This record gives sequence, structure tokens and C-alpha cells, in this order.
Amino acid sequence: MQNELKGGSDGGSGGEGGASVDKCAAKTRNGRPCRGLVRPGSDYCPAHDPARQEARRKAASKAARSKPGGEVRSLKDRLEGLADDVLAGRVEPKAAAVVTQIANAHTRLLEFEKKFQELEEFGAKIATLEEKLEAKIAALEKEEERRSESEFQDI
Repeated sequence: MQNELKGGSDGGSGGEGGASVDKCAAKTRNGRPCRGLVRPGSDYCPAHDPARQEARRKAASKAARSKPGGEVRSLKDRLEGLADDVLAGRVEPKAAAVVTQIANAHTRLLEFEKKFQELEEFGAKIATLEEKLEAKIAALEKEEERRSESEFQDI
């Protein structure tokens, strides 16, 4: 059974027993309708909701700051410099080996930090989806109860 897709959040019925899935009223950059699901009481998905604009800005800023690209580039530059220094005789190979071991440990920590951040984000997304699912189930149960009462009164 295919769900009826609706724009806006008027909570209308899906027709012919199908469930209604409210879709975002916004348009994408290429002019197509957004396919995002709306939150209860809104006409927009979280990505387009004007009330969430500040939260999106903060999240984007945090994401930009948390990218390890700068640290990786710095570490790579330092290791290249260390290799040049070893080849030029300015640094003993044994000392360079110790520094390389430290750099390897640093690299593993960067990988761990990235995975940890991904897990936190994944957990937050799951929590949001669970909330949406619970709200949708509650709305469907309420609608089913209303229909049952209506059918009972018709008898």
C-alpha cells in the first residue's frame, strides 16, 4: 500500500484507508518540492523550518569546527618535515622513529574521536526518529479510536 503524500501539516486522512504522510512545504535549490517529513505542528521539515534556523546554523558551525582535516594536514606536514630532517641529517633516525610512533598514536586518537562523534550523532538521530514514530503511532491510535467510536455510533 502506497502512502498518500501531502504538503503542509493539516493532518488530513490518507483516503481509502492509507496513512497520511505530511511533506515539507519548502522547495529544494533546484526548485523541486522537498521530500522531508514535517514535524507535528509545522509545515516544514527540520532542515527548512524557519524556527530551527539558528539551531541549524549552530550545528553547521560545530560540524565545521569538528572536522579533523586541519589536524590531519598539520600532522602530515610535520611528518614530511621530520622525514626531510632525517634525510638531511638534522634529526637522528631513532628520535624520528619515536616521533612517528607518537604521530601514529595521535592518528588513532583522531580516528577514535571521529567515530565517537558519529556515534553520538547517530544516537541523536535515532532518538529523534523514535520520538517521531511514537507521535505518529499515538496519532494513528487516536484516529483509529475516533473511527471506532464513529462506527459504533452509526450502528
